[in-house]
Amino acid sequence: RQNIKEALTHKSADRRHYEKLEFLGDSVLGLCVTDFLYSKFEGFDVGTISKIKGYLVSKEVLYKIGDENNVIKHMRFGGTLKKSELRKNKKIISDIIESLIGAVYLILGYDETEKFIKELYSGELRGVRLRKDFGDYKSELQMMILAKENTLPEYRVFKTEGSEHKKTFFVEVVWKDRVIGDGKGKTIKEAEQEAAKKALKKAKI
Repeated sequence: RQNIKEALTHKSADRRHYEKLEFLGDSVLGLCVTDFLYSKFEGFDVGTISKIKGYLVSKEVLYKIGDENNVIKHMRFGGTLKKSELRKNKKIISDIIESLIGAVYLILGYDETEKFIKELYSGELRGVRLRKDFGDYKSELQMMILAKENTLPEYRVFKTEGSEHKKTFFVEVVWKDRVIGDGKGKTIKEAEQEAAKKALKKAKI
C-alpha cells in the first residue's frame, strides 16, 4: 500500500516521505504503550509507570527494534545517503518505526495497530517488569531535587565538537549556581541524560 511505501521513504528520495506519518505514529505509539501499562501495571505508582513509558518510546528502544527487524533493507532513500550511514543513524531508524506505526494505524485502525506494536515490542514488554533502570536520569534527578526544594536544575551546552552531521555535544547540569554533573553525546538529550546520571551518582544534592 502507498502508506507503507511512504513510511519507508526518506526525504532524500525526493518524493512523499515518512515525516508526516512519523508524527502520527509517535502519538499512536504513546497511546498504545500508555494503554498497556495502565492495564498491566496496576500495582505501580504513576512515577514508575512514566519512567517505563519514557523508556519504551525512547529513540534508543525504537532504534533497537528497527535494527533487529532490519528495516533499512526496505527503505528508499536518495543517492546522497549511504546505507551504511543510515544503518547507524538512530534518529532516522527510530523515526521510520514510528512512521510504520502511523501507516498501519491509517490502514488497519487502532486495534490492529496495538497488536502490531505488541509484536514489535514483545521482547521489551517481557523484560520490562524486571528492569530497574529505565535510563530517564533527568526525571529522577528532577524528582530528587524537587523533594528538597521547589527549584529545577538547568542544562547548558558548553561545547560542541565535530562536523555539522557528526556533532558531539558537551552538557553540564547546574543547580544553585554550581555544576553538579556533566556529560557528552551525539544529541543534546543524550548528553543531558549522561550529565544527570553523573549528578545522581555524586548525590551531593
